[in-house]
Amino acid sequence: MHDRFWADDLIYTSSAGRRMGKADFMRGQRSAAPRKAGDPATVYTAEDIRIQQYGDTAIVAFRLIGTTERAGAAETLNYLNTGTFLKRNGKWQAVAWQSTKMASPEPRAVR
Repeated sequence: MHDRFWADDLIYTSSAGRRMGKADFMRGQRSAAPRKAGDPATVYTAEDIRIQQYGDTAIVAFRLIGTTERAGAAETLNYLNTGTFLKRNGKWQAVAWQSTKMASPEPRAVR
């Protein structure tokens, strides 16, 4: 699925601030260790999805929410993602991607 989704000339900037092309991204996907039995699973959902199309170019922006259950408590991380897609030969592929980890909200002062 990743091979079809990402264009060969992809520019991907991760939430950790690492920029890579498709070959580096795919190498990371293929070398990732499989999840072990008993490891917590993370469920991803998307909110605030925005799509703007300009002919054969489309911009997709959304908030990605990763929720992991650890020791009976939900740990949630939020990322802002923006992807640029081009339609080439009848297929849409991502040519650029930016993922930014959202800052945790500031705790409210108790009065």
